Amino acid sequence: MRAVVAWSDKVPDRDGVKSVVYDVAFRPDGSQLVTGVGSRVLVYDAVDGDLMHSLKGHKDTVYCVAYSRDGKRFASGAADKTIIIWTHKAEGILKYSHNDAIQCLAYNPVTQQLGSATSSDFGLWSPEQKSVAKHKVSAKILSMSWTNDGQYLALGQFNGHISIRDKSGSEKVLIERTAPVWSLCWNPSRDEAYDILSVGCWDGTLSFYQLSGIQVGKDKDMGFDPCSVSYFSNGEYICVGGTDKKVGLVTKEGTRLTTIAERESWVWCAKP
Repeated sequence: MRAVVAWSDKVPDRDGVKSVVYDVAFRPDGSQLVTGVGSRVLVYDAVDGDLMHSLKGHKDTVYCVAYSRDGKRFASGAADKTIIIWTHKAEGILKYSHNDAIQCLAYNPVTQQLGSATSSDFGLWSPEQKSVAKHKVSAKILSMSWTNDGQYLALGQFNGHISIRDKSGSEKVLIERTAPVWSLCWNPSRDEAYDILSVGCWDGTLSFYQLSGIQVGKDKDMGFDPCSVSYFSNGEYICVGGTDKKVGLVTKEGTRLTTIAERESWVWCAKP
């Protein structure tokens, strides 16, 4: 398998400092790609790379973006401690805040509920709620992912903990690892016998867990620290990016197959 570049866009330096792209999100139909560069939210035509919108709204670096499953809205979170919810036509419709910088976002695949996380808490917002339900945590949250049925939310934390919460925010399972859990993602396939959580940990490993917290197989030594772990839509393959400055194609069991792309610096985010 050989990857071919469809299009690319180089982010200009700002005052001699390289701009970092921390997150990207596709609209579910594949028509748009959303990302954050500096304090701007950029919306591209995913087919040809045309920049459709450059959105002002945040006052500091955008760290995370997420698209709702129905494709009607997306969200952005930033170091200015705010989350902005936008329509797919790039109209800002709502803003809410936390007390710390927003680290990650995840839309529930079944409902319109949005999970948002910081170094001290995580929030659950839905359109029918007047307020955002917030829950304190013991360590900075680095990553989050919902199960396919939208019933559970996994949180990856800086202290190595993986906390699995229900829709109301209550902790149901705690998995303890020994290094920061920079990325995690549930397998999207509905053909699997049970929910499988893929975990990229900064002890240089990729590991897999059931919803119950039981580990599936042994840790896979990657030889680098994974910064991004995400499944292809059929759940058969995983995209892994990290400190080796590459994007690798990995089987759902954790076997590395090939390199998809090589970059000049760490790969913070890679999404199929």
